Amino acid sequence: MKKSFGKNRRSVRRRATERNGRGIWSRVFLFMGLACLLMGGIAGTVYGIKKWMSCCPYFFVSQVEVQGVNRIPKQDIVKLSSIKNGDNIFSLDFAAIRDKILDNPWVRDVSIERRLPDKIVIYIEEREPYALARISDRIYIVDRYGEAFKPLDPKENFSAPIITGIELKPGSDVSNGPAPVDEDKMRVAITIVRMSKRGVRALGFNNISQIDFPNNNNVVIYTADKAVPFILDRDKYKKQFYQAEKILVQLYNSGQYPKVLSVKVGYGEDMALAKLKKR
Repeated sequence: MKKSFGKNRRSVRRRATERNGRGIWSRVFLFMGLACLLMGGIAGTVYGIKKWMSCCPYFFVSQVEVQGVNRIPKQDIVKLSSIKNGDNIFSLDFAAIRDKILDNPWVRDVSIERRLPDKIVIYIEEREPYALARISDRIYIVDRYGEAFKPLDPKENFSAPIITGIELKPGSDVSNGPAPVDEDKMRVAITIVRMSKRGVRALGFNNISQIDFPNNNNVVIYTADKAVPFILDRDKYKKQFYQAEKILVQLYNSGQYPKVLSVKVGYGEDMALAKLKKR
């Protein structure tokens, strides 16, 4: 009897386990079904909202605002963007619009923002012309980052030091876009221009006509008033720029400046060599 009772007890436990297992799986399937229904409902709701937002006149563009421009007319930016009143604010492809606006060479960077319900704001980072550069027999405008971003139009009234002795990178294909050049030389030239803009200087921005790289070892700064070349060592150009300025002041004060043919800065330690006209 004891043995038979034990078998019956094990059989009861087995049947209970089977019923519990079927119950658990039933609940799992029920939960999954409800989840699918819920997700389908959410997806349908989202789709419906998107459909409504794409058709609702409340989200039609009524204003395009352009910020950050000085040289470029705002209407030119709006025209490049191709955004029109009545466009749906959510259907605009900002990446494509950005690429179109960047076709203007004076635009360095651009970002676009939606301001609900019906306004688009375009932020422009405009290039700041810093210098000119003669590259492959063309004159380019150079920005403060050292990028020769466009050829100079004869109609453009821009006066600045001209950078010479900078070559295009090998294999460069230049049309009307930026000119890829030797970055190291351009960095030196732009740094000199930047130093010349700090305050009132004897060797200031308006008294530099040319920055030349005659070789890989020197950089030559020509004065605007007499085209006197100040020859600097390229690896010490920052220190020697200020030395050149002090020498120029001394030459002005001594009355010797009109006789100067050239000045070699760094001729020995903290010395300079000035060549003078004989008569």
